[in-house]
Amino acid sequence: MEQPKRIVIIGAGTAGTIAANKIYKKAKKTKIPFEITVIDPTFKHVYQPGFLFTMFKKDKTHALIKDARKLLPKKVKTIQDKVVKLDTKEQLVTTEKGGVVPYDYLVIATGASIRTDVVDWWDDTIYHFYTPPEAERLSDQIVNFKGGKIVVAIADMPFKCPPAPIEACFLLDDYFKKKKLRDKVEITYASPLNRAFSIETANEVVQPILEKRGINLMTYFNVDEVDTEEKVVYSVEGDELDYDLLIMVPPHRGQKFLEEAGLTETGGWVKTDRFTLKVEGFDNIFALGDATNIPTSKAGSTAHYEAPTLAKNLVHEMKKDGIEEKYDGHVQCFFLTSFGRSLFLDFNYQNPPRPGKPSKFWWWFKLIFKPFYFRFVATGRV
Repeated sequence: MEQPKRIVIIGAGTAGTIAANKIYKKAKKTKIPFEITVIDPTFKHVYQPGFLFTMFKKDKTHALIKDARKLLPKKVKTIQDKVVKLDTKEQLVTTEKGGVVPYDYLVIATGASIRTDVVDWWDDTIYHFYTPPEAERLSDQIVNFKGGKIVVAIADMPFKCPPAPIEACFLLDDYFKKKKLRDKVEITYASPLNRAFSIETANEVVQPILEKRGINLMTYFNVDEVDTEEKVVYSVEGDELDYDLLIMVPPHRGQKFLEEAGLTETGGWVKTDRFTLKVEGFDNIFALGDATNIPTSKAGSTAHYEAPTLAKNLVHEMKKDGIEEKYDGHVQCFFLTSFGRSLFLDFNYQNPPRPGKPSKFWWWFKLIFKPFYFRFVATGRV
């Protein structure tokens, strides 16, 4: 009897969960026996776009988290443990509790880790919204803020959801207007780029909105260090910004065990073919989502559109039919400009986004997307 092909997926976030569902459905159509195992330390599947609402106390953390095991096919095996070692020669994954999991095909969906420890100046007087606890902690500061200088800056690049810090500025502006405190609050966005947003066609819409709203823009501001006692942010370029409340996009990094396995470049990002989603040098290892070095946004939507191509290519490898599908870089995302309006970005490797004007339609679509995400996107139905 033919032994089943062992497919191991590391990570049960957006990338890993969607990939597991897509691979299962695709592989089930073949006559090749297979089994899928997903390894994750918590199996807490978090809807991260909700953090922007949490920071204004407009969404509860518990509503953003689901048990990832309930989003997977029943026949998919799960191991709740942390991966600590990957042996690509022996094709073995080792977990923190001492488990050793063999694989024939491996999918890396380990995401991006928040690593405030990589800079020596970070302390708890600096706030961010990239995890549920931190978004809640920041929300307490925002609702009690009566006036002063708010600086939104970026500790390092790349980071998850490139629009997020600018969205935070727009929502802060709208929030304090509604509280009739806007004239007492100075908001500054410090960008490491020569413009507000990385994609030029979108920036042509976004940057004028910042100017119209009276949100200060500091360009070429690459954070060097922060003096949290004097409340000053210093840039590599020699500029400085003083603040009363500092909201900083924290440093993001890949996983250490992937670096030790020799699969990554600087920052710990997995060296991945942007089209086939195969890890460089391997036909049986794939990667998707925030873990990769692919030159597109680190966003859930990226993983959503990568997953079908990855699933097809993995099954092609199982069948040994020599076919390779190509991911075209497709990404879609909402870009909030206020509590009530949003832009919509739709782009790929060849075609930049043309966002148009902020719309109520995309705002409402954004609001209803969370239940749609858990029911249809994460489960691989769309």
